[in-house]
Amino acid sequence: MRNWLRVCAVVVVLAGLSGCGVRTAYNNLDWLTVRWVDQQVSLNAEQRQLLREFLDEQLLWHCATQLADYQAWIDEMRMDLLAYRLDRDRLAEHGRTAAAFGRMLTERSIPILTDLAASLDDDQVDEVLASFAERTEEVRVAVEEQSPETMAAERLDSMDRALRRAIGRTNAAQKERLQTWADAVTATQPYHLRQRMYWQDRIAAALDRRDDRTFLEGEIAALLRPEAAWSDEYRAVMERNRGLTLDALEDVLELADQRHRNRLSARLHRLNSDFERLSCEGEAPPELLAAAESS
Repeated sequence: MRNWLRVCAVVVVLAGLSGCGVRTAYNNLDWLTVRWVDQQVSLNAEQRQLLREFLDEQLLWHCATQLADYQAWIDEMRMDLLAYRLDRDRLAEHGRTAAAFGRMLTERSIPILTDLAASLDDDQVDEVLASFAERTEEVRVAVEEQSPETMAAERLDSMDRALRRAIGRTNAAQKERLQTWADAVTATQPYHLRQRMYWQDRIAAALDRRDDRTFLEGEIAALLRPEAAWSDEYRAVMERNRGLTLDALEDVLELADQRHRNRLSARLHRLNSDFERLSCEGEAPPELLAAAESS
């Protein structure tokens, strides 16, 4: 199972850049997460209550202790944009900041995922594995049926849509640069399929030993850090693609006109304002605040 905290980071930031209400998305993350988990495995009443209690506590902690850091990060990005400093190095630095936020959230999800996994009965385990296998089969079919040209076209379309949400419609020079990027990037779907097949077997083995909490917790922690199990070839491909993407984004921003920059600046400002207006229901317990300060 994925963790709600990664969903939190992704949904809230994308909601802001796409124009969706950040407060609406953020304040409904508990419901959205429970609904998503229920689509992967049919939780019983006790498991659902356990998940809801965890979500309530973590959302309170996150709102009370983390949003100020998000605001500072968004402000920094906006200042870099306005000062024309969003070059390759700064984009990479902002990416590392986002990744650090994600790692913190991921680590906090390990105990609840372990509790839920340990509580699954045999039928629920079969349901989890069937769901994982179904998604793996979808990836396999896509890898076998899609040509390299189709994969490149999908990459281009996905990037162009993301940029339109952030900066507006791309101009001809930007489109040409993005086409060069899409053609140069190495398709990762075949590697992703092999990784999924590896994790499918490893998850099945972990759930078969779910009565051993120490072992189970270690496997879940490893699952949430899948890059540690990448092959050297896959790691090299991902690093090359990352470099190509940073180069392309730097060029796209260099080719941006004032309209593009104004739109992105306004979106970042609006996202930050939405974070500022978020209100936490209640106050975080002192022990949570103390833990946050010492982390």
